[in-house]
Amino acid sequence: MTNSSNSDEFYPAGSLNTASYDLRADLDRKFFDDPVPFYTRLAKSLATGHGVLELGCGTGRISAAIARLGIAVTGLDLSPAMLDQARANYPDIDWHPGNMCDFDLGRVFDLVIIPFRGLQEVTDITDQRRALDRAFAHLKPGGALALDLMDPDLRYCLPEGDPDFVELPVFPMPDGVGRPDSRLRITAMERTNDPLTQRFSEHWRFEEIGPDGDVRRREEAWHHLRWITRSEMRLMLELSGFVSITEFSDFNGSPPRYASNQVWMAKRPD
Repeated sequence: MTNSSNSDEFYPAGSLNTASYDLRADLDRKFFDDPVPFYTRLAKSLATGHGVLELGCGTGRISAAIARLGIAVTGLDLSPAMLDQARANYPDIDWHPGNMCDFDLGRVFDLVIIPFRGLQEVTDITDQRRALDRAFAHLKPGGALALDLMDPDLRYCLPEGDPDFVELPVFPMPDGVGRPDSRLRITAMERTNDPLTQRFSEHWRFEEIGPDGDVRRREEAWHHLRWITRSEMRLMLELSGFVSITEFSDFNGSPPRYASNQVWMAKRPD
């Protein structure tokens, strides 16, 4: 993948990466802040007759949680493979293929959300601005935008990157993938940084392993993202026309804190 603003090669159809996305998301929720209650609370309090739009909906986990509250929700994602999983898991939800930087659904929403650091998947700053402009255009007057990002720890953003690797706990193989007696091993390999553009790339390895530890299948993938500072994010929101901009360091409304999360809320003017 050369530019995740315009293409998606990190989640190819039939890959171990795509098939295991929900398993990794469940693991993240055990060790880090769980974003699902935050976005469902917002949807419950803010959604009225226009519903919710999720940009970068992936396999549809947050959209589905919102839909279970009886709230109309629409999901948009760039990856056909991820949308295929969303449609298979939640066929009653309105799913749309599309680039969050350039789409027009012809309607407005009460709430637009970009969870799971989805805006960082857009690796060009101009395209990040375009995504915020598109979100603004799809909000009703007085409608709200909510999103979360990683607040960069600049010690890990240096040109030399990070050569270390981390092996995740071994997973069971996802349904319908690999042999019945296989397991899935996922390793976060090295990371490279480009401080000039604020882009970083993570090398991931996915392996189907047998009972004796033999590697039956191996896939390599690079995940490209762009870090965004708090001051930069606030400026982009202001330039896109948003008002009532508030920021937190977690999903419980804690004050901003360096090298934590960035959780943002903003409104389209009434």
